[in-house]
Amino acid sequence: MTAKQSRGLQGSLLRLGQGLLVLIVATTFTFLALWQWDRAEGHQALKAELSRIAMLPPTTLTAIHEPQIALDGEDANRLVRASGRYLDTFRSQGQEEGVYEVALLEVAGSSPRAAILVARQIVADALVEVPLDSRIELVARLLPTQREDLDPDARIDSDGERLSRIDSALLVERLENPGLALYDGYLLLQSERIEGNQSNLNQIPDSIAEPTIPGYYWQHLSYVVIWSLMALLTLYLPFYQRKRNRIVL
Repeated sequence: MTAKQSRGLQGSLLRLGQGLLVLIVATTFTFLALWQWDRAEGHQALKAELSRIAMLPPTTLTAIHEPQIALDGEDANRLVRASGRYLDTFRSQGQEEGVYEVALLEVAGSSPRAAILVARQIVADALVEVPLDSRIELVARLLPTQREDLDPDARIDSDGERLSRIDSALLVERLENPGLALYDGYLLLQSERIEGNQSNLNQIPDSIAEPTIPGYYWQHLSYVVIWSLMALLTLYLPFYQRKRNRIVL
């Protein structure tokens, strides 16, 4: 093989390698765009499913949930009926609408004996009087436990009335009755009857849990556009470089 043929072969191999590299990079960007598109579609599908669940007719809390068991994602946002009596009340500051009064409801008919937190109403900084030990009947939305502290100072609260977040795990060491089990998640009150009489409350606006897929729908779409543009740019660069070399020559 002559030197000229050797250089030609090396040049061909170099161009082939560059072409393969371009295809690999462009394919990677394309897969990233498709992945973000799938996440965007999954985000919308999950949001639609959560909305569908939220519109189902109320069922009893004990029929779909058990104490000391993690809340099933398929039951989050369900409207539920529950009855029992309030055992204690707390404040939860830093919530979206202000300071929430959170009551601990002992759920009638629960086995074992158990209680669940109820985000009852919006209050001023001081707690209002709650009818403890009265017969309570309520309809509420079952929501997942809050994971982030909205009131970090509550951890050093001397009177124990404040909760850093609405999470039954915070009550484990505060319960006077160690035999009382706790439900995961909490109830967002919709309506309440005390001894058969309708309560007049400063009600917390209804809401449903957001999808657990990180980010927002528009963010995923923006990544689809970005990765697609990167793939197109990668494919275009070799042609641009060739055209630029011809102009220079």
